[in-house]
Amino acid sequence: MNQLIIVEDHPDFRTLLTELIGFSGDLAVAGAFGSVEELTSVRSRPDLVLMDIGLPGQSGLEGLKLVKSRFPSVRVVMLTNLADDGLIYTAITEGADGYLLKSTPPEGILSAIRETLAGGASLTPSIARRVIETFSLRRKQPEPGAALSGRETEVLQLLVRGMNHKRIAEQLFISPETVRNHIKAIYDKLHVHTRSEVVARALKERLV
Repeated sequence: MNQLIIVEDHPDFRTLLTELIGFSGDLAVAGAFGSVEELTSVRSRPDLVLMDIGLPGQSGLEGLKLVKSRFPSVRVVMLTNLADDGLIYTAITEGADGYLLKSTPPEGILSAIRETLAGGASLTPSIARRVIETFSLRRKQPEPGAALSGRETEVLQLLVRGMNHKRIAEQLFISPETVRNHIKAIYDKLHVHTRSEVVARALKERLV
């Protein structure tokens, strides 16, 4: 069973999330905290951290950096009321694996958590649109020798949209193994090693 940590300063909403995840059947809450400072007491590695941005003391973005520095492979999903383009950009480029609004229905939150744990990237639909509109207006030309092929660019676009290997394969009518080969080529050309890194570079350098 996947172990989650919640960082949310509003007690009622923290309790709501704890109960929602606890009753899911396939997810468990390993800890629920009201601040990033409390999060520093965690010693065992969770599978995913669900974190607010507007926290007392250190912000959720600082908490994101803390988690990624201590547990690089842990998934982090920001859950917030703040639909600010600057915060979205910062969160994604700092390694966030998802960005959800608190207005997301309970089943949508659970679905997003599962999608992220399965290797996807969870974005509230309105946030996904803003990401695409804000960071995909212009495509930066890749460095000489590192140019992506047309198909690799298509795969990269779907990675940025949060799709996992299976969904990319279905979207492009190719096999999952072919998707994996394209993703390996993308990683090699962009000199990255994780999905978070490739999404961050794609957005930062406007490759899609």
